[in-house]
Amino acid sequence: MSRRALRPPRADLCHLCEFITSRQSRPLALLHQPFRKSTTSSRAFTTGRILLQKSKPQPQKSQPTTTIPKQSLGHPGRTGEFTEAQLEKSLQNVRTTCNTLLMQEGIPSEQDTLMVLDGCRIVANILVADQKITSKREGATSALLSLDEAPAKKVPVHKLPPTIQRMADQLAALTYSIIKFPPVFISPEVLALYVAIQSALGKPGTFPEVFHLYANKPLPKDGSNPITYSKPNPNKSANSIPSKVADQALQAAIDAKRLVVAMEIIEASYTTKAAHRAKFIRRGLLPATGLAVAPIAAYTAASQLALLQTTMDTAMATNVAFAGIVAYIGFTATVGIVAVTTANDQMDRVTWAQGVPLRQRWIREEERFAIDKVAGAWGFREIYRRGEEEGEDWDALREWIGRKSMMLDRVELMEGME
Repeated sequence: MSRRALRPPRADLCHLCEFITSRQSRPLALLHQPFRKSTTSSRAFTTGRILLQKSKPQPQKSQPTTTIPKQSLGHPGRTGEFTEAQLEKSLQNVRTTCNTLLMQEGIPSEQDTLMVLDGCRIVANILVADQKITSKREGATSALLSLDEAPAKKVPVHKLPPTIQRMADQLAALTYSIIKFPPVFISPEVLALYVAIQSALGKPGTFPEVFHLYANKPLPKDGSNPITYSKPNPNKSANSIPSKVADQALQAAIDAKRLVVAMEIIEASYTTKAAHRAKFIRRGLLPATGLAVAPIAAYTAASQLALLQTTMDTAMATNVAFAGIVAYIGFTATVGIVAVTTANDQMDRVTWAQGVPLRQRWIREEERFAIDKVAGAWGFREIYRRGEEEGEDWDALREWIGRKSMMLDRVELMEGME
């Protein structure tokens, strides 16, 4: 008997195509994720450091908090299957939830604010996604080749169709109205979500104003009826813009080719006193404390070492050991500080001018790095063409950098000019 007769019949190739196409039609997981719950903000905003949101918020009897229904945000269908009518409906649902939040009589809770902004983020990601619907192909070859297709890509906002562009403008205005609403407290989570939405929509123009509001917006007092506000201290370290949020906002301005906006973002985030204080507390407080207590620890160690010798008086031995330990710590710390503050391996086109104190170089390094990033984005990519840029924008950027005690394209540091 032939072996071919004993083999099982081959599966039809069409079944393979059906299996492949069924694996591709999966729902958009992003739209079915539950809304992120609010977390207690660690940023105090009253003079008594009373938090607006507590771990277990309790609604007030005089001012009940209106809960935003999650169902009103809308959940469109699958990726690549959105029509203009579905997008309009989703945008209308978001507009309804925003109006519900803005019409509250009391102070909106952070949970409601985050939920509304999360709905705006979902719609924003849908609007900027590739709206091109790929036609359904037939045949085994088409089904197999479709496995190599990349997922939906985001397209530049200025290339969106006019209808989608209009929806993006309306969504950006709705999100901005929530941040500007006086009773809404701008927590770090709210600020990060707002920056993510506007960055996805390609609308970085409001970032400088929102960063200013983050530190200077009057803070609503919890339990007041009618609502009263207190003036915050913009120079507090808690009012500094988080570094990740500032970097994302700056990158959005660079992608949108908005030089003035990028410069204003740097002024509103990296150059403030709050940012400098936050960096010192985060990275300089521990070493400074160690240097402050070093003499006490050195004298204690010297007094113990003096008891282990018999060649000289105990007091003299203590003084000699103390002087040696302090000299060693001081010399080592000085060399380390100079090495950290004068390092320039991370510098590309923007360097410090001569005469800038080492303390300012260290405390303003994030500012210099951000300016260096902007200069690299607006200049030529080719290294050999650096220094040939011209135009009003480039001249304004060079002058702005010079006013900050920095230099753009220092000749002696350029390639081939050593």
